[in-house]
Amino acid sequence: MASNLESIGLGVNDRAAFEQLVTGLADAAREGLSTPVGDYAVWRSRSGAEVWLHIAPPMSDGGDEVREILGLTPFFDGTSDVALNIIERIKRPEDNAFEGAYHGWVGETESAAAEGGDFPLVFDAVDFAAFSAQELPATCRARICGFARELKAFPTDEAFYAAQQVNGPEFTSQSFFPVGLLAEAANANNPEKKPASSNALINGTVRNHRELVNEQTGQPFHWLEVQTMTAAFDVVASPSVIAGEIIEGGIIQASCWLFGRILK
Repeated sequence: MASNLESIGLGVNDRAAFEQLVTGLADAAREGLSTPVGDYAVWRSRSGAEVWLHIAPPMSDGGDEVREILGLTPFFDGTSDVALNIIERIKRPEDNAFEGAYHGWVGETESAAAEGGDFPLVFDAVDFAAFSAQELPATCRARICGFARELKAFPTDEAFYAAQQVNGPEFTSQSFFPVGLLAEAANANNPEKKPASSNALINGTVRNHRELVNEQTGQPFHWLEVQTMTAAFDVVASPSVIAGEIIEGGIIQASCWLFGRILK
């Protein structure tokens, strides 16, 4: 299973290499976003890969200003532009002040107060702290990207359905399953249940595909634009998690962790 960073060509082998990578990205970050809890420093690759570093408010250390890096969130700035009705914020016990997720519904709605849409999802928001005071429910548009844990590619619908019959369970080639939400619902009566995760299973048609290289490391990764039902999502994947040949017009099944950025 590839890490989120490996999915955008930033894979590392140990803690020391990770710390060196984070320091290098922080030094190279040229954009930022101020929030009530501190600043995001945003590193952007020519490939479209991004890392949103979480920078704590400044502290004084013998007269010098110190800015601690509390964490980071990876992203990919692709082409997706998904209409959403956001109904809930999700904070998990391990999240810092910059981290969090949204539970919402995909699809246009006449009113934000009208809960519902085409299908539900949960995604980690790279800019979560910037919208911490936003009243919910609210309609918006967001760029949503799945970071693939596993990706299976099929040349045709027929090949996809043949594989479902062999391996089961059977899915349609245009379907979306909010795995994290389904798991939460299954544990609804458990007093120690965890908040919904951003895990999802995407089955859809490949509209666009490119193999890219992250210039920071020289590592390759794949970007796909995937249409499923009423929405198109970005998907990124390390070559190590891909089975089959990705072709435009073909079908993929991707087990993903979803990240998103609010567009408007």
